[in-house]
Amino acid sequence: MQNIPFQAKVIACTINKISVATPNRSPANGTFTFNHFLSNAAFELQGKPCKAQPGDCLIHAGNHPQGFLGEEDTWSSDWCVFEGSGIQMMIGGLGLPIGQIFRPASTHFVSPLLEKITLEHEHKGSRWEMIVSLGLHELLVKLARHWLKAQTQRNGNGSVDPQEKLAEIRAIVHDQLKKQWTVPEMARLCNLSASRFAFLYKKSFEVSPMEDLIRKRIRQATILLSDTSKSIAEIAEESGFEDLQYFYRAFKKRIGATPKNVRKRNSTASPWRSYDEERGKLEAIWASSNFHGMIGSDEKGIPFIQAISGDWSKLGWDRKDILEQPLLGLIHPEDSPLVEKASDTVMSGGLLRDLPLRTRCKNGSYCKIAWTGAASHDTFYFSANFKK
Repeated sequence: MQNIPFQAKVIACTINKISVATPNRSPANGTFTFNHFLSNAAFELQGKPCKAQPGDCLIHAGNHPQGFLGEEDTWSSDWCVFEGSGIQMMIGGLGLPIGQIFRPASTHFVSPLLEKITLEHEHKGSRWEMIVSLGLHELLVKLARHWLKAQTQRNGNGSVDPQEKLAEIRAIVHDQLKKQWTVPEMARLCNLSASRFAFLYKKSFEVSPMEDLIRKRIRQATILLSDTSKSIAEIAEESGFEDLQYFYRAFKKRIGATPKNVRKRNSTASPWRSYDEERGKLEAIWASSNFHGMIGSDEKGIPFIQAISGDWSKLGWDRKDILEQPLLGLIHPEDSPLVEKASDTVMSGGLLRDLPLRTRCKNGSYCKIAWTGAASHDTFYFSANFKK
């Protein structure tokens, strides 16, 4: 991907809403609208009638508004209107079509990302514009990845990698934590028997499907315990636990403390609840950082730097190189215990501050970099400074 300046501004964003058909919006140059259809819809596209099915996507320019219709004059979609410098070049550079329906191989990531963008846009917390811009960047990159995968499969140039399929099923399950999944239901998504699916899943991820789901639910619960004032019963239900007593047992078994104790600990430590109290210090760190961005995982759960800004030239990598490097491949092997401990801190809602890690340069040497940041859902937002 080319080194294109990219700073997005989201104008409006809605998820899981039923939209009543309305007259076309007024043309607006320089803006784009992304639609992820959740129901059948009929509309006019560049003067021609078109139809979309659930799972289809559309990116169109603001000066080409569409009139949508569905059954009984309603249609359902996740959508986002955005603008900013370099966006059209960014979309084109990723190979995403503009002004035509396209169907990625998977869209499981769309609703969670748009939900994150929507919440940041509504609450407008510290640095929300940056988080929104990075979230939109991540959305477009993942759309491009799955669109390319769909084209490859359709053209017969490659078969579906079983590992990729398992990772996709895992992402779907983790995006729907409140659904009461069973192993047979997961197995049906990839046309395998329950026993074969469970065997391949554990071989791929070194954990059984149900244990992996429980860990994900508990991780979600720890975030909610730190980031909301909801009751523990509400948090248990929202994280996918129907039985409150089972939630307490499962939580204590894996975390080593009760939900109540974790909430009490986090209220006086340095997680999201104390983020507002220390906002001034954190903003100063971000403003003076050498570079910053976000870290997420691909379909196989491998962490990558997914967006980066600032001056990282001292490492010797260009933007494309550093975005394609698995994160752990950039860190000195002897610092792995520090990374593992930091991961546990972040997963429990904690704030990472000035963690010194030896980071690999392109010439094979290492620079010591201090990492600071916090996580929101499955994404870690960081700032970093070169240590003298």
